[in-house]
Amino acid sequence: MNSNLLHFKEEQIKHFYPIVKRIVRKVVVKMPESYDEEDFVQVGMMGLLKALENIDITKDENAFYKYALLKAKGAILDKLRSVDTISRYTRDKLKNISKAHKEFLKENVLDASEKSIATRAGMTIKEYHKAMIGLSNLDIVSLDNALEDEINLQETIEDKSSKLNIDIIEENERLEILTRALNKLSKIELDVLSMYYYEDFSVKEIAQIIKKTQSRVSQIKTNAIIKLKHLIEQEYTKY
Repeated sequence: MNSNLLHFKEEQIKHFYPIVKRIVRKVVVKMPESYDEEDFVQVGMMGLLKALENIDITKDENAFYKYALLKAKGAILDKLRSVDTISRYTRDKLKNISKAHKEFLKENVLDASEKSIATRAGMTIKEYHKAMIGLSNLDIVSLDNALEDEINLQETIEDKSSKLNIDIIEENERLEILTRALNKLSKIELDVLSMYYYEDFSVKEIAQIIKKTQSRVSQIKTNAIIKLKHLIEQEYTKY
């Protein structure tokens, strides 16, 4: 291997290692049995190294860094999904919860209580909370993907040609739809999602800020994501 290339990769590993570690601490809310933090950091670094091998950093350095971190996070989430499985029973409960959310939104009820959602889903509040905890490490829909399409990002790195006007219009429409959907969330749901996705706080840090348990913050986040998914679908049907 060329010594300059080797030196470059070593420098990138040093630069990204603490960032990937931060991603692990944010994404892995509950560490799966027989795994530790370093296991997931190494998985993330492997995803990042693949990005280093596949993309020409000289074309667009900023876009490359975003792409590399997406690949690192994607590798971590893939590993997490493979080892932190959800039981069939919990999946069925979550489907019922999602269906209940959708029904309330169709009725223009934007602030249905957890008890109401649990009742509509045909379960006790205890079963509801248990199902939500089962999703502590997994998102039903990724806001990252709603805002930043990985395929388009890769194309931007590999092809510097300008986007067509139609692409810009479609992107603006998606952002407008997402904004309208976000505006229908409750304040605490919006605050939690904002802190988690935009301000880069972990669930633990958010819990300390809003003075609630980590479990409660995870429930709020997951509920908000389920709700947002259906709100976005509703907004798209208006087009």
